Amino acid sequence: MTGSKATTRGPRVADLPCRHGALLVLDVDEVVLHFIAPFCELLEEYGARLHFDSFRLTGNVRSIATGSALTGHELDGVTERLYAEQEQRQKPVEGVGEALARLSAEADIVFLTAMTPAFFDERRRLLDAAGLPYPMIATERSKGGVVAELAERWQGPIAFADDLPPNLEGVRRSVPAVHLVHLMANADFRPHLPAMPKRTLQASDWGEAEGALRRIVRGDAGPNAQVP
Repeated sequence: MTGSKATTRGPRVADLPCRHGALLVLDVDEVVLHFIAPFCELLEEYGARLHFDSFRLTGNVRSIATGSALTGHELDGVTERLYAEQEQRQKPVEGVGEALARLSAEADIVFLTAMTPAFFDERRRLLDAAGLPYPMIATERSKGGVVAELAERWQGPIAFADDLPPNLEGVRRSVPAVHLVHLMANADFRPHLPAMPKRTLQASDWGEAEGALRRIVRGDAGPNAQVP
């Protein structure tokens, strides 16, 4: 995919190593790397604070001094700065390195992030330095479309983990046979989460997520998350 589309960076699906029948496709922000915590720390530098009043950023980020909400354009600027400085600001979610090292003995792992592809190199260095060398695709495309391409190569169980229910639903619609796992490292937004797709497995940390993913890989998860 590198060089083939301006909106996507990373290896082509056809070039990904396929060592196992099973595949784990993992979102990065809030699944593999902390996002909300460093985002809040950066907001403080702008004199603003995130209020967990609903499941969104727009309207919930307000000036500490005036109480006025930051605009979407201003929030985009903060997010871009976080991605530009992610090697200094974002840390791995607790337990992810050890869990993936164990799971990689039974399944292939691919990171799939909606982060602006322009910051691919920064994220690749960050993941490698954290001991997370698994292939990564950064794309502005639908995650469902990318997972559908991956599903053409892997014939065993496939799991997709993400923190955002709309992304899980998008994958469900594109690839109904894929098992879905919800994981959000920061707990503050969880009370406001929209409805999950049917039979999505929910994990509060990597201890729970590892168990759920292992059951999927071994075929012990029961009916997949999309069976009506």
